[in-house]
Amino acid sequence: MTLLNLRNLARAMIPSLKLDVLPDVTTSTQVGLDLLLNEAVKDIAVYTGCLSANKKFNAVASQGTVANPYIISTVIGNFFTPAGGGICWNQGTVAVPQWKTLNPRTIEWMNDNKPNWREIAEGTPEDYVIDGDNVIITPAPDTSLASGFWMFYGKAPVTMTASNVYPFTGNTTELTHLSIFDMAIIYYTKNRIAPMFNKETNENLSLAEYMKEREEKWRLITKRDDLAQVVRWQAPLIRAR
Repeated sequence: MTLLNLRNLARAMIPSLKLDVLPDVTTSTQVGLDLLLNEAVKDIAVYTGCLSANKKFNAVASQGTVANPYIISTVIGNFFTPAGGGICWNQGTVAVPQWKTLNPRTIEWMNDNKPNWREIAEGTPEDYVIDGDNVIITPAPDTSLASGFWMFYGKAPVTMTASNVYPFTGNTTELTHLSIFDMAIIYYTKNRIAPMFNKETNENLSLAEYMKEREEKWRLITKRDDLAQVVRWQAPLIRAR
């Protein structure tokens, strides 16, 4: 539903949420309802990674070390959370790409399993580490290549600023498969608003209500009956003796 409908539903479901008490937009002195609704969308997006995206960025010779990492906010921009596809490296050419999936690692894993990883010379990339806003590639590439890395990730939602726009896109296009999160958005807002009005509520229960709704809807979205059917058809035959 649109931002206007989310506002109306929030006021219908949350006692004491009047327009003159909590306005729709953020002002210099008062938190607006829109801000909380947008925060709910962000929380859902980062938890589920529901806004799948991918983007290529240039491989630069010698870049990717701890001292000279790739900066996610620069090379990607709208990154929110890593996705299953990880990061791939083009070990071929621009004209004839040969994509190789790098191994996702943590700094702790690298320290335990490759103690000298910070001193490894440039070469063929094998592993990557995402550390905050940094992407570390080990070894760093020894040659430059346009669009040499390909990152798969969950992107950040666009803020809703107009009455006729939808969650996640922030424009007049609705992602219908994500519309089932509408109630989760309301439950999140309810949980955050109650303390503002000094309401005697069970915050743990209210938060649990939101988390349950979010999880149930995400489970429905990721339910793949088409893949389940493939598994059934490809199941090994059990021959009677």
